[in-house]
Amino acid sequence: MKKLLLSLVAALLILGGCNKTKQFTVTLSIDNADGLTVYLNKDFGMVEMCIDSAVFDGKNAVLKADFDDPQTNYFVKFDKNEMCNVFPFFPENHDVTITGDYNEIYHWEATGTPAMEAYNAFNREVLPLEDAIMALVYDMYAAYDENDTVRGKELYLKAEAGMEEYNAILFEYYKQHSNDLICQYDLNRKKKEFDPMVLKEVVETMTVESVYKKEIEKYLEEIEAIEMPMQIME
Repeated sequence: MKKLLLSLVAALLILGGCNKTKQFTVTLSIDNADGLTVYLNKDFGMVEMCIDSAVFDGKNAVLKADFDDPQTNYFVKFDKNEMCNVFPFFPENHDVTITGDYNEIYHWEATGTPAMEAYNAFNREVLPLEDAIMALVYDMYAAYDENDTVRGKELYLKAEAGMEEYNAILFEYYKQHSNDLICQYDLNRKKKEFDPMVLKEVVETMTVESVYKKEIEKYLEEIEAIEMPMQIME
């Protein structure tokens, strides 16, 4: 009887261990966030759901989530209902560390997966260029406001050259990392900024299927459907 009881206890312990849900951890180290509440939201297609929250102690906070489909997209935000000013990432069921400053969420970095670290390297290259282009645009508008058309034109040409460099870097990153989910997510957000032929060239390098790839392909089909009658008319 005693042996039977011990066997049952052992079986229950094993069963409990098997049923325990695996989790990954999101460790945040964010400057200027002391005392703020941070939320971890999961993307369910057209709907987001808050799955964890924490209050920063100094610059540190920890969030947890159950393992899910590796293609699941997560968002860190300070207002769980906010659609802008969020930090998207794909942990792919790995522990992730997010670092940055509360006032510069677009400069945050997530480490823990090769895809996210490649995206960090890409951002380190393009974000300063983005800032430089925006500064040129602001100066250009100021010059035109002062009726200095010569300087305005000069700044316009510099901004245009900066945009060409920026797009070349984006195109190269998207081609080299076309199967990274964060890359497909980012390209889907920016798809309307690209020439359809350039977009198609990147999509043709994608061998990993995702909802983001499907959205881009759908967009290209819509563009083709619009252009086809126009070509026939010509």
